[in-house]
Amino acid sequence: MKQAELTLPQKRQLLSQLEAQLIELEQEVIAIHSRGAPVQLDQQAVGRVSRIDAIQQQQMAQANETQMSQQLLRIKQILLDPDEYGFCHECGESIGIGRLTIHPTAELCIQCQGELENL
Repeated sequence: MKQAELTLPQKRQLLSQLEAQLIELEQEVIAIHSRGAPVQLDQQAVGRVSRIDAIQQQQMAQANETQMSQQLLRIKQILLDPDEYGFCHECGESIGIGRLTIHPTAELCIQCQGELENL
């Protein structure tokens, strides 16, 4: 089903939100990166369970940092070429405002996304 193209005010609003999200994500990545210091392996300083917990927390922080970095990259790509924003990378049709409001970095329209997930 073909979606209506974004109006200029809708596109400006979404791009403005993405700019704000970019700043927020950059700050979060810096904070997560600083918490990703190597875990101390001295058993006298930290018990075995505490060390395992610290390692798990470090791994989760690294996974979050990776995910946020990917999100940052996508937002930067959108902001560098805003003319392409709002169009499906697969079929070239407009991505609906509803989808972009919920998932502003969506690269595929709902139909193409559904087809990709059904593979």
